[in-house]
Amino acid sequence: MLALGGCAATPESKEDLAAPVQYRTVAGAPPVLDGRPAFRRAFCSTLRAEGVASPDDASCDRWLWRLADEPVPDAGPTLPVANPQRLQVLLVTGAFSECVGESSRPFSAGAARLRSAGADVQTIVVSGRSGTGHNARQIADTLAASTVDDDRWVVLVGYSKGGLDILRFLVDFPELAARVDAVVGVATPMFGTPLAELAAPTYAALGAKLPYDKCPPGDGEVIASLTPVAATQWLGANPLPADVRFYSLAAFTTREHVGRALAPFWKHLGGTRVRNDGQVVATDAVIPGSTLLGYANADHWGIAQTIETDHPVLVARPDPSLFPLEQLFVTMMAFVSDDLERNARSVPETPLAGPEEKGL
Repeated sequence: MLALGGCAATPESKEDLAAPVQYRTVAGAPPVLDGRPAFRRAFCSTLRAEGVASPDDASCDRWLWRLADEPVPDAGPTLPVANPQRLQVLLVTGAFSECVGESSRPFSAGAARLRSAGADVQTIVVSGRSGTGHNARQIADTLAASTVDDDRWVVLVGYSKGGLDILRFLVDFPELAARVDAVVGVATPMFGTPLAELAAPTYAALGAKLPYDKCPPGDGEVIASLTPVAATQWLGANPLPADVRFYSLAAFTTREHVGRALAPFWKHLGGTRVRNDGQVVATDAVIPGSTLLGYANADHWGIAQTIETDHPVLVARPDPSLFPLEQLFVTMMAFVSDDLERNARSVPETPLAGPEEKGL
């Protein structure tokens, strides 16, 4: 979460909101693959099976944006349920998460559900006020101390800046990264966020007042690592390992789904005119060379956290409906598991059709 004042944005039409997102990439990166139809089919099937969506809701458009370039899903079978015995998942928290408390831990209900079914699921609470280099070391220390079962897929899931910390870990610690099968970035500012540049003075003024016991200063580089210049330069200079499979879930939403404290940031980033989740612009939230799972209709907190339980005033939204995070996480792990299994059998893949911004 970054602190910044905002200005108003002009609402756009439904057609504008459904226009393809011109996600960014870097020179030399593999193409982004389109996993949206299969992921939508699996997610909606899970929601219907668990009574979250009505039996006649075939597309779940309330939860996943259907953009104009998304292929119509075929009528094939839904994904098999992930075998928990084959999953070893490490969830990495985002910026300032350790300062907020347990309610800021990403996908806590879904993690508990898979863990109770036999999956090995850990949450790595990285330093909330440190840069990617510092937090990459924390991830490395955790993985080095973990027993890696050869029969399990090792999946790292990074929420927000946690995704950047994971990518830094993969590059800085290649021997440990060789254990990793897949990485999922959720609302990750791959190319930074414009809020970081404007929030730096505020952060510098408030940093000394944050409680040390709950929010230790770390190396103090959290804001610097989130600037567009720093994030973009690092990504362009550090190719990601070719033997790890990457997945991206981005988010953007409309005012009725934006928490009260995020509303000024959402407006400052462009509101519906520049699609964003209140912290990250959708064009900047796709890992180069990843499989795109979709664009969630949620704000930056609602896509992974349930902090409204502890901070109901700050997170109050005009539409109080909560995103079905438990089902989202379970579906993501099923999708990744199935994709890893299919890749092991060398099933051909299809690059995402649509506009890209090359070499940014």
